[in-house]
Amino acid sequence: MRPADTFLPGAQDHRRQTRRQVRHEARACLRTAAVDEELLEDADAHCPKEVHDLGRRASPRPPRPPKNGRRGGFKVWKTPYWKRRKTQRAARNAAVRDLARKT
Repeated sequence: MRPADTFLPGAQDHRRQTRRQVRHEARACLRTAAVDEELLEDADAHCPKEVHDLGRRASPRPPRPPKNGRRGGFKVWKTPYWKRRKTQRAARNAAVRDLARKT
C-alpha cells in the first residue's frame, strides 16, 4: 500500500472534494460579508469563483434530429411488461410447434 501522503484520489473523489472546498470558502465569505454592509455589496467579487467540477457538463447536449425511418416517442416494447409478454408468447408458440411436430 502507498503512504497516505502519496494517495491519488480518483476523478470523482477529486471533483467531490474540490467542490466541497469551494462551497465552504464561498459560504464562509458570505457569512463574514453578512456582518458588514460594505462587504456585502462587493460579496460577488470576494467569493471564490473557481472551476471546481471539471468532469460535468454545464448543460445537456442539444437534441439531435432523429435518423430517417425512426419512430418518435417512448419505446413501449422495452418495458418489463412487454418483455414478459414477449417471452410468454414465444414460450407458448414454441410449445405449439413442439406439439405439432410430435403428432
